[in-house]
Amino acid sequence: MALDEHNPMVEFHQAFQKIRDEIKRAQSVLVVTHKNPDGDALGSLLAMGYFLGLENVAYQLFCVSPAPAHLRFLPNLDAISNDERIMTDKEHDLIIILDSGDLEYAGVAEHFRKLKGLPVVINIDHHPTNALYGHLNLVNPNASSTSEIIYHLIDFFRYPIAKHIATSLLTGILTDTGSFSNLGTTSSSLDVSSRLLASGARVREIISFTFRNKPIPQLQLWGRALSRLKENDETGIVTTVLTQDDFRELGIDEDSSEGISNFLNNVDHAKAIIVFREKSDGTVRASLRTTQPNVDVSKIAKHFGGGGHKKAAGFTIKGRLEETGTGWKVVPIK
Repeated sequence: MALDEHNPMVEFHQAFQKIRDEIKRAQSVLVVTHKNPDGDALGSLLAMGYFLGLENVAYQLFCVSPAPAHLRFLPNLDAISNDERIMTDKEHDLIIILDSGDLEYAGVAEHFRKLKGLPVVINIDHHPTNALYGHLNLVNPNASSTSEIIYHLIDFFRYPIAKHIATSLLTGILTDTGSFSNLGTTSSSLDVSSRLLASGARVREIISFTFRNKPIPQLQLWGRALSRLKENDETGIVTTVLTQDDFRELGIDEDSSEGISNFLNNVDHAKAIIVFREKSDGTVRASLRTTQPNVDVSKIAKHFGGGGHKKAAGFTIKGRLEETGTGWKVVPIK
């Protein structure tokens, strides 16, 4: 169904009502967002908690990974648990999973395999590669972010947007649109953002923490990524790498690489950008970006078990980075 230009979520109004019906029936709700959370993951998670509070239902917010340093300005982060025992110590009859293409990315696949009785699962996302794993799936690839979808959910039931939630939601939209610089920037995302500003969202604070005020070690890390840029003459793909040694030598965490792939997306004439980042858990995370109209990086990511959008995607593979005479490669860990 084509989207209504003036009400881009109109085709999802029935889904909004079904979601609320499930919430009303639930005794205990667990809300999950993906591991290694970004601004959209945390913004939508906090906003969904706000909505559940307005609905007077018992809930718990969960993310398997803690919030990265640059997002710790978000209000009420202490409401999010990183303790995996919350998945087993209490029975939840409804689980809402946000901004996650599949259960593995959400960090709860192993938990679901152990469940004796499966609770109702609601899957809310904006990635076109979403596996549609929920009993109820609200997936809108035309939305800039999951935060934009949650805004429309709250607004559909005529609830006011509190100032701290406006900040959380605008963080999700700003980070997923690259501060309104990528193809996620639409008339709808701009309209919602203006409404969030009117509700008291602290836009200067968001931009300060997420796009500015980089410490020197982080800029030095970006310098290493820039120094390793290589273009494949056959494919036109530009790549670079960051290793665990880089993080250790500079004394910074892996989250400090956040934003590099978006920045490198400005490389002239590149078909696509891939940033390979070595992680401490024995995996390599690849972040893919493109500005070319005929390139779909989500297909590359999906081939390696990942997903995302046509212009921004990612995947994770087991191994470590090793430098060779001609560049870098991913090798298995012995």
